[in-house]
Amino acid sequence: MKALIYYGPKDIKLEEVPMPEAGSKDVLVKIERAGICGSDLTAYLYDGMGVGILRKGQFGHDGQFGHEMVGTVSQLGSEVEGIEVGDRVFINPTVCKRNGMLGCDVAGAFSEYTVVEDAKYGYNLYKLDDDCSFDEAVVIEPLGVGTHGKNRIQVRPSDKVLIYGAGTIGLCALNACLAVGCQDVVVSDMNAQRLEMVKEMGGIPFNSAVDGDLKEFLMNLHGPVYDTFGQAKTAIDAFIDCAGAALILPEIVSLAKAKSRVAIVAVYKRPAELNAAGLLSNEMTVKGCCGYETEDIVEAFNNVNKHRTEIPKIVTHHFKHEDAVKAFEFAADPAAGGIKVVIDYE
Repeated sequence: MKALIYYGPKDIKLEEVPMPEAGSKDVLVKIERAGICGSDLTAYLYDGMGVGILRKGQFGHDGQFGHEMVGTVSQLGSEVEGIEVGDRVFINPTVCKRNGMLGCDVAGAFSEYTVVEDAKYGYNLYKLDDDCSFDEAVVIEPLGVGTHGKNRIQVRPSDKVLIYGAGTIGLCALNACLAVGCQDVVVSDMNAQRLEMVKEMGGIPFNSAVDGDLKEFLMNLHGPVYDTFGQAKTAIDAFIDCAGAALILPEIVSLAKAKSRVAIVAVYKRPAELNAAGLLSNEMTVKGCCGYETEDIVEAFNNVNKHRTEIPKIVTHHFKHEDAVKAFEFAADPAAGGIKVVIDYE
């Protein structure tokens, strides 16, 4: 079979490798779609070790990588029950290998086939409905990340939500909030194309270069809330940071009302300042959000499988598997205009 092999920054090659073999408790899955994630691009542009992607030969690894994937079951181990050849499935990469998260980012999404170990529905495999396309299902995994951000701070339908960042994960967080009934969800970004996507999906876009002051914008939208000192604050209940810019956390504290909650989903490259006194006086809750839990991925799967979300719109570009190297070059170029770039094996 052909597989994309990681040798190091800007050094990936599509190569012929041996077909993997499924053990007695495993299934072999033919990959149909694979999404290029931010962690894949970090490995491509900088280095893979920090995101769990190993070079070929590093610690004996074969260089296969990728984790956002959907496909078709092509072979069953002798002890596998309840799964059939031909089933169309979403693979949860965090538990598709026996070494758990250590195998997630090197699970083989950019290979023609991968083995799902200890295969079981409701654990590491989820069967797609007949009317859920692979193009839709390939975004389940990143939607799980955005859903986890929502769930970590217990966003409720009545909450007023502000999301920073209209990239893949910010848009996923938007759709996770909309799916539970939140209204007037604001997404802040400076990319006009992505903010147009926010609007199409049912959110409210904010661009500081066009819309002015964020605090004033939010107060006009929701009305002000006054703290115990008589200072006007925004009515935002939940902040979800999917951007990771240095000024965001200080701005959140300046906007926040009492008892507001903050989810940090973004991967910060550098330490960020935080106004601890503001956190204290507002009795804010700040939570980090890393990956997702089973309940998040189940929620994301159901929302996509049952067509309850607009998140499949984030897939802006498709590349054939034979053009996988070009797909990475394109996805790594900020000027190219891609949001979610997908490898198409069909």
